[in-house]
Amino acid sequence: RQDSPGQTRAQPTEEGLNHECKLCNQTFDSPAKLQCHLIEHSFEGMGGTFKCPVCFTVFVQASKLQHHIFSAHGQEDKIYDCSQCPQKFFFQTELQNHTMTQHSS
Repeated sequence: RQDSPGQTRAQPTEEGLNHECKLCNQTFDSPAKLQCHLIEHSFEGMGGTFKCPVCFTVFVQASKLQHHIFSAHGQEDKIYDCSQCPQKFFFQTELQNHTMTQHSS
């Protein structure tokens, strides 16, 4: 039997379904929520504004910046390259979190 997406409730303890911020140990139930959180980390102390790293448009919510990035910019616009695999990221905090999650021994 095949489950359609969203039909089964995943347990947070299952590997890969608990998206953790390695910078502060908060957990999220989706990669998008974790990314939004990492955007907030990127702009801590910046007075509540979130600037697009590609075109420098300013937003007052991290979620608005996240939506803008998804709709206006593509994979080729990502600026931070992982030195250990082919992945690229828009924010240094995303790269830091990825490195600690995927490449720390």
